[in-house]
Amino acid sequence: MKKLVSVCFVCMMLTFAAGAANVGTIDNGYPGDTEAQAQMLWDLGLFRGTDKGFALEKPMTRAEAAAMLTRFLGAEETALAGEWEHPFTDVPQWADQYVGWLYQNGLTKGIAETQYGAAKNVTCGQYCTFLARASTDYDYYSWLLRSGENEEERCDATGFVRGDAVSLSVRLLRENYQKGGNEQEKSVAQVLIDKSVFTVEQLKNAAQNVLPFDYLCSGEDADSEICYVTAGVTVESVKTGAHVSLCTLNDDEPPVYAVVGGYDEGKTLCRIEMEPMRLVPIDTCGSDANYYDLCRVGSTDYFYISVRPENQPDKMTVLEIKDNAVQLTDITLEGKWQLRPWTDGQLLLGQTQGWLLTEDGARQMDIYGQVFMERSNGVLVTESVTTERTAICTWTADGQPIDSITVPNNNLTYPTPEDDARMAFAPSLKTYNDVYLWGSAGLYQEQDGILTQITDLPTYDYTHNPADDSYVIVTHDRSRFVAYSESAVMMRTGDTLMRILPDGTTEQLLPVLPEESLLLDQVNLLADGRVQFTTLKPTEPRRMGRFTCILDGGKVTVTDATDDIFYMWGEDAIEVEQARLDALGIGSGAA
Repeated sequence: MKKLVSVCFVCMMLTFAAGAANVGTIDNGYPGDTEAQAQMLWDLGLFRGTDKGFALEKPMTRAEAAAMLTRFLGAEETALAGEWEHPFTDVPQWADQYVGWLYQNGLTKGIAETQYGAAKNVTCGQYCTFLARASTDYDYYSWLLRSGENEEERCDATGFVRGDAVSLSVRLLRENYQKGGNEQEKSVAQVLIDKSVFTVEQLKNAAQNVLPFDYLCSGEDADSEICYVTAGVTVESVKTGAHVSLCTLNDDEPPVYAVVGGYDEGKTLCRIEMEPMRLVPIDTCGSDANYYDLCRVGSTDYFYISVRPENQPDKMTVLEIKDNAVQLTDITLEGKWQLRPWTDGQLLLGQTQGWLLTEDGARQMDIYGQVFMERSNGVLVTESVTTERTAICTWTADGQPIDSITVPNNNLTYPTPEDDARMAFAPSLKTYNDVYLWGSAGLYQEQDGILTQITDLPTYDYTHNPADDSYVIVTHDRSRFVAYSESAVMMRTGDTLMRILPDGTTEQLLPVLPEESLLLDQVNLLADGRVQFTTLKPTEPRRMGRFTCILDGGKVTVTDATDDIFYMWGEDAIEVEQARLDALGIGSGAA
């Protein structure tokens, strides 16, 4: 067996060097390939090879599967020491006690009343059934297979081999042990440790570079610690002595940084290192700041430090970490910012500046603002909001400027006079289609990056009349703040209809009404030229129902309503709404 271990170690090193060589159809996608996983199981006493090594490419008989399963459960010694009756007549002597033990413990039923099928090759489904019975109270096993990949079908089509058995057995180690009626908060690996099949230290050593792992936080404040967890087992931990949070730069990889320090305390950014597990401080900030992960580009990591001075807007600065060197960049941002993938790195966009974060550092770009949309031709449309203006800009696919239109940030009424509200409710775009962009910043046409302003009036919906090239928009007077809430989300809308003529002049289609008389949603142009629109009315729970109305000759007729309107307001809801509009002087029944 020493020779076997040596051979397997050489094979493992070769496969690591070649990269993820797996045997069989079942691929766990773990750091260690099938050979390495088999070696791990052997190190834990859960798997044995043959006189020719692990022989992972060979089929496995049901007798061999019985022996492997018994061994995997840490029951080999018990099985071989006892006499276990079973009804099967086709079991070879060497496997008799394995099969007997499995039978007596309800883990196998055979293929017939007196036939175990010992010489038959085990299938993927049969082996999964063994594993399911070993860890749960039922035969259902699809949870062990990867959904949507048809693993069982593909595996049986190519032939179930010992490598597949290894992969599935290793996969089971991470699953919760559910035998005994109730799901436990323990993995199968932890249960085997509790049964003294192997130790935590043995798992740590055997699983390193083989199984995926993660860092988890436990405890609170001074009792906080970071735990190194693999297969659901905490194999090592380090005390932090203060509140701690983990920073994940890549969702596909475990975090390698942690921030130590709680609210109103100075913070320390630390790198998590192993062998031994420890926290290595790399930067500090004050109690009014905190570290947040930004992105990883190649071998360079970026964090941002968020600082909120008293009675001041949040500011962020960017920290660059490469090869243990930490440096503060010249990037400083206020207000909204955006990070998006870009050629050779990540594009960090502020309201007035932009930077490209690369493996070699950060460099300033021409492009700035929040990306509102990306056309199929690669043209980007951005919005940039400051207390003074909203800039709508277009850019080429590589970030070069094409066109821009600026809307003053002082021509709308805001719910409160504070600067925060001014920024939050500044003129902006709401949505777009193949030709137009619109919102409280107005209605715009975009063609090959060139912007045309149809109107700077707030536009929450529009319809276009190709006959005279006019538009009808849902809007409101600039002196009003018109909004509604649906599902606890506040949305801007209009309270009147306005026609925009080709020369830019406007025609108000509804008279000025008392505030909150109308909340408008959508507008359309009918085939006969009349304007159809919808109005909003509260329904439950926290929803808005809609009336359908037609504007004809300056008067409004209510024609329909959504089902929730009738449910909430009665079968005569249309008649009641029509009477309300008549009383306002805009209904078709008004004098």
